[in-house]
Amino acid sequence: MCGRFDRHRPVSDFLEVIDAPDLIVQSNDSVAPSYNVAPSRAAAVVCATDTGPGLRSLTWGFVPAWAKNPKMPKPINARAETLHQKPMFRDGFRTSRCLVLCDGYFEWQRHADGTKQPFYITLEDGAPFVMAGLWARNITLTAQPIESFCVITTEASEFCRDIHPRMPMILDHTHHQEWLKDSSLDLDTATAMIRPNSQRLRLSPVSRFVNSPANDSPQCISPISQA
Repeated sequence: MCGRFDRHRPVSDFLEVIDAPDLIVQSNDSVAPSYNVAPSRAAAVVCATDTGPGLRSLTWGFVPAWAKNPKMPKPINARAETLHQKPMFRDGFRTSRCLVLCDGYFEWQRHADGTKQPFYITLEDGAPFVMAGLWARNITLTAQPIESFCVITTEASEFCRDIHPRMPMILDHTHHQEWLKDSSLDLDTATAMIRPNSQRLRLSPVSRFVNSPANDSPQCISPISQA
């Protein structure tokens, strides 16, 4: 799964990554960086719009457009293998896919004594990347529209499966524009996109400082030595 991630670089650093020099930004205030993005918090997400890719500030915790029950779960992750089957995600997978801007994500490795060690996971070269996601706009649950997203996960690659069996779906650069299209994906294209990414990853143990969503500073991603 992916339950916490980091996006501290400015949006401008991601323009080349997602091949979107004409990216439409709502406002600078709506996409503030964070070293510790947690569920229910806002994050910088790129969605398709009528005039091209647009950067939006969306809440992490998926609320489908058709939801009418305020007590309905708000999942932060969706399994890639069942996106086309689950009622919660089917519509989003067809027409409301998005790119979640990310410098790295956190995962916790459980030890035999029950303690958990957080790791900060990035591309080996430290470059920014995007996680594949789904987004939705709900106008029935509250007086103000709820715009939300979830992160798609896949089986962990060989580089991080010792930490956790799942990982976020890191989209290959060649699939970014296709993923953003406001239309259904054919089965072959979808299958090619959702398989585990083979890019080499760097896993750095970090302090349990990151465990608290209230902590949001470079200390969250600072490597520590392990005994």
